[in-house]
Amino acid sequence: MRNAILRELQGEYDQQRMRNDQEDQRRLAEVTAKCPEIAQLMDERQSMIFAGLRGILDGRVQGDELPRRMDVMNTRIAQLLHQHGYGEDYLEPVYRCGKCKDTGYVGEPVKEMCDCLRSAFYARLYQQVGLGEKAQQTFESFDLTVFPDKKVEGQPFTQRQLMSMIREQCQTWADQYPKASTSDMLLMGPSGLGKTFLMHAMAKRLLDRGHNVLMMSAYRFLDVARKAYFSGQMGELDSLMEADVLLLDDLGSEPLMENITIVQLFNLINERQTAGKGTVISTNLNLRELRERYTERIASRLTDKRQCTQVVFMGEDIRRV
Repeated sequence: MRNAILRELQGEYDQQRMRNDQEDQRRLAEVTAKCPEIAQLMDERQSMIFAGLRGILDGRVQGDELPRRMDVMNTRIAQLLHQHGYGEDYLEPVYRCGKCKDTGYVGEPVKEMCDCLRSAFYARLYQQVGLGEKAQQTFESFDLTVFPDKKVEGQPFTQRQLMSMIREQCQTWADQYPKASTSDMLLMGPSGLGKTFLMHAMAKRLLDRGHNVLMMSAYRFLDVARKAYFSGQMGELDSLMEADVLLLDDLGSEPLMENITIVQLFNLINERQTAGKGTVISTNLNLRELRERYTERIASRLTDKRQCTQVVFMGEDIRRV
């Protein structure tokens, strides 16, 4: 995925440089049509550069003479541009990003991504894996103060203390994967407690660490599984199996389709656990409801503490608070 995005962006940067060249030529033709003297000066300047370099190499021209002569000619060109209503830099090369000159890379001799390419790359990466604008939801932006600082009913800790511990647990897993204590995580609890936000934060951290990540809703997973079941085309379903980490949000919101939902969900969890690939699932269901809806076979996979860490969210719905 990353290489494909880079190839796509590099093609776009190539096209941008072609558009830059076309704009350079258009401006030059426009200016020289109004002021032929500028065309003459530019030709003379080009000839002077080549002759001056040859003169410096064979010792006929002093090293500081060429820059002095260039300054005189450049000043004259700038004056003529101003006289004809143009900015003095109108004939300078056109770039969308002056830092990398629209190549996408900076640095010599070792090249690295320019900020413009890096921003475009991650924006497209986040979009393709299912984050989009949710990439702004990070561990750093997770605001604990929105959670009530009062004890959860029947518990010795406050909701804010609980969410601080859960944030730390999710962050540690994302930082340590694939060497985390378990390959999977199950985030359980009612709506409005921050499960999806923390999944987005985990996905972004994993992406920034270089992992191949895919995030989708359980409803979207069912749609992919249904199409694969009826068409026999397994390509998109295979991508769910191949991702380093799959984040499946809101399990239990999707309809139950006979021979599809439970069968494909079990196959997904089983094959990913067998391959040692990480799966993070969020659900509003508790363990009893998981067993009733998805059978003991699936529930046992998600409650095996050797494979899956269970994280229980409790407290008040912060959207109502």
